[in-house]
Amino acid sequence: MENADQSEYSLQTILGAIQQSQTETTAHIDNMIAPVQSTLINIQASLSTICDQITELEQRVNANECNIENLTKRVAVLEKDNAYLRDRAEDAENRSRANNLRFVNVPENSEGTDPVRFITQLLIHLFGVENLAAPPVIERAHRSPATNSRSNAKSPRVILVKFQHFPDKVKILRLAREKKELHFEGNRISIYPDFSADLLKRRRQYDEIKKKLRAAGKSYSLLYPATLRVTIDGKTKIFRTVEEAQHFFRDLASPP
Repeated sequence: MENADQSEYSLQTILGAIQQSQTETTAHIDNMIAPVQSTLINIQASLSTICDQITELEQRVNANECNIENLTKRVAVLEKDNAYLRDRAEDAENRSRANNLRFVNVPENSEGTDPVRFITQLLIHLFGVENLAAPPVIERAHRSPATNSRSNAKSPRVILVKFQHFPDKVKILRLAREKKELHFEGNRISIYPDFSADLLKRRRQYDEIKKKLRAAGKSYSLLYPATLRVTIDGKTKIFRTVEEAQHFFRDLASPP
């Protein structure tokens, strides 16, 4: 009987120890899990905040993309309008110069105090009375405002001449082309149309092609505003851009 009581006591002691161990283990695990759970809760809260922020950022990005698209369209319209206005302004400037000619390499001060009278006499000297029975009417004539420094004394300032009638200007250009070489007081004179700086730059882009055409013996002319007309084998070709002309004439030999 005593042995049975001892066995039952021992079993209860063991069970009690096991239960106590389980309780302690559970408490220990709970103590360890509690901070992890708290951290997870904080992480979840942070993730939720981040998700909200990302959503807000996405909305802002979408709004900005719409704004950028609208601004891009507005810029395109403004650029188009600006190009149109710039072209109109350039056209107006060149129209205002339509009756003008530029006389290059006329000796400085040779015009004296009456440039209009001087140019009238110069034209008769260059082309003869037979071609200018009725001298063209000149509204005004003056030297370009560029400074005539001593270091550049061999390059006289250009004389700008405005004719009253457009046909007179055209006639002078034609006579100059026909005569090819014009001389005054031992100086070779050149006569050119008067264009705006932008248009002159565009026309000068054809210079290299014109050299090739001359070397190849091809007939050409540069039309207003900046269009190249070339006659090849009796056929006329028109080039409205330098790129078109370069592509067509790339095989022409360069002048020596």
